[in-house]
Amino acid sequence: MTRRLILPAVLLIGLAGCSSTTSDDDATSAETTTATEQTVEQETCAGFYEGTGTPLAERATNARAALSGGEVVDAATYTEINALEQRITELGRDAPEEMVTLLEEVNAPFTEAVATVNESRTAEVPEDEEPAFPDLTQIDVTASETAQGELETVCADAGYGD
Repeated sequence: MTRRLILPAVLLIGLAGCSSTTSDDDATSAETTTATEQTVEQETCAGFYEGTGTPLAERATNARAALSGGEVVDAATYTEINALEQRITELGRDAPEEMVTLLEEVNAPFTEAVATVNESRTAEVPEDEEPAFPDLTQIDVTASETAQGELETVCADAGYGD
């Protein structure tokens, strides 16, 4: 009979010791929150500088060169600009606030190119002709390049690449 009483008493004592909250638990909670914030920044950086295939950073650099160099002249060459614009926009949805602005600035010439092409597609043209592909060489890409450099700095400050 004493065995029946001893086992529940031991279990109760063991459970009481496990359920206490200490200041160490609170400190761990605060560290986890900080680590989570850094992880979101680092994930955004990884999404821009890494990934399957060619990273967005490299694609953005190439696309800026193609826009300013007059290489985007038809639907086939425009496809990359359109896809890149969508991917950077998507990445910005989950990015921390400070990085959203930089991603929007990096994406600005691509967004402008998409809007320009969409406008040209809705323009009225004679029935037997296709709309002319717009001249995208007038799109300024310098602010995008600067923003990408700033994004690189923010990523380094967030511990990305360490």
